[in-house]
Amino acid sequence: MERTYLFVPPEEKSEVQTLGARWDADSKRWYIDASDESARFSRWLCAAPQDDESAGHDAELIIASTQGHVAAAVTSCQRCHAGIEVICIHCDSGIVSGEPLTRFTVSDIWAMDEALARQLRPWPHYRRVDGTDGAAGYFANHCPRCGSPQDDMYLHSEPDEPFFNIPRAAPGTIKLTALAGTIRLSGDEHFEVD
Repeated sequence: MERTYLFVPPEEKSEVQTLGARWDADSKRWYIDASDESARFSRWLCAAPQDDESAGHDAELIIASTQGHVAAAVTSCQRCHAGIEVICIHCDSGIVSGEPLTRFTVSDIWAMDEALARQLRPWPHYRRVDGTDGAAGYFANHCPRCGSPQDDMYLHSEPDEPFFNIPRAAPGTIKLTALAGTIRLSGDEHFEVD
């Protein structure tokens, strides 16, 4: 039977197990098969190919980079004002819809390949937001204190916010962690501001 693997943060494993997902001990991932109702698991589904044979899904992934990083910064929760760590994807270079780009961040990510999802596991508060009508939504930072999703528009679009211009950020305000291999995702790219 064909398996569909899920991206499940550790703190949500009991919930996904209760819904009927199964654990693959070899790959250390949760999965469902074709007999399961995928809508129940939509918040853990990665809108990305499960293997190289899934060429139909590749068109959804419009950004690719071999020079990607997780950019991490500390800011205030947009709801409870607690100090929280937030992340985004920053690329020194990459291809967006077939065009080469340099020094850009990606916000409002709606799809990512499984390799990128695995590399983001150390940041469990960056996860999918439920979309309307139970559909899978975009990925967002969540406050560990109040659980509120943080709006990417503010994190990327305002001059005093952490991801507005990563290359020109004050020293020590952004921590970059290199991502391995080629990352593939879809979202909105933001360019360096001169």
